[in-house]
Amino acid sequence: MFWDKVYGDSGQVWGDKPSELAVAAASYLRKQKLDEQPLAVLDIGCGYGRDALYLAANLRCAVLGVDASEKAIEIATRAVPREHKERVKFQKCNFVELDHEKYDIVFASHLYHLLKDDERKRLRRIMGRMLKPDGLLFLSTLSVKDPEHYGKGDPVPGEANSFYDETYLHFCTKEELIGDFDFLYMKEIYEHEFYEPRATGVTHHHVSWILAGEHVATQPDIE
Repeated sequence: MFWDKVYGDSGQVWGDKPSELAVAAASYLRKQKLDEQPLAVLDIGCGYGRDALYLAANLRCAVLGVDASEKAIEIATRAVPREHKERVKFQKCNFVELDHEKYDIVFASHLYHLLKDDERKRLRRIMGRMLKPDGLLFLSTLSVKDPEHYGKGDPVPGEANSFYDETYLHFCTKEELIGDFDFLYMKEIYEHEFYEPRATGVTHHHVSWILAGEHVATQPDIE
C-alpha cells in the first residue's frame, strides 16, 4: 500500500504539529462555545494521529481516528498520551467500512483530493449518514491554485483538474465543493495558503480549501 510505505519510510511525515484544518476547527469550535459540551469526533483519514491528538488536547471531545494504513494506525496508537487513552481511539479501516454511529463532528484533513470521483461520492454519502442533526463537517482539500502539485504529472482522462503523479490528486474549485456538499449549510469556505514542512527536510507550498458546514435538512443559497 502506497501510504504504508510513506509512513514506514518517514514516520511522522508532516511532523507532530496539527494540520491547518485542525487549528481552524478548534478555533471555530471555541469561538462558538460548541466545545462546552463533550463532543464525539470522527477523524476520517487520520494518518498518524496528529490532528486527533490535538483536538483531544484542546477541546472537550472524544475522538475516533480511522485510516486504511496499518502503519499509520500503529504510529498513532503509540503516540496517545496516558491521560488521553480513554478519549482517543484509533482503528484501521477504510471509510467505507464505518458503522452507522453518529458524530457531532466529522473531520477530514487532506483526504478528499486523494479520492477518485466515485470514492468522493461515497465519502460524501457516508459523511452525511454519520453526522448528527446540526453536526459539523470540517474538511480541507487542495485548490486548483495549489502551486505544489496542480498540473504536475499526467491528466486523468475524463476528469477535470485531476492528475496522476506518484499518486492520484484531484483539485477543487469553490463551486465544485459547494455543489458536492449541498447537504450542508456552509458556515465557512475559504482558500488558505501555507507552507508544509516534511520529515525529509523539504517544505511544500500549498493552497487548500478549508470548509466548515452544518448538517441540516434544508440549506439557504450560498453566495
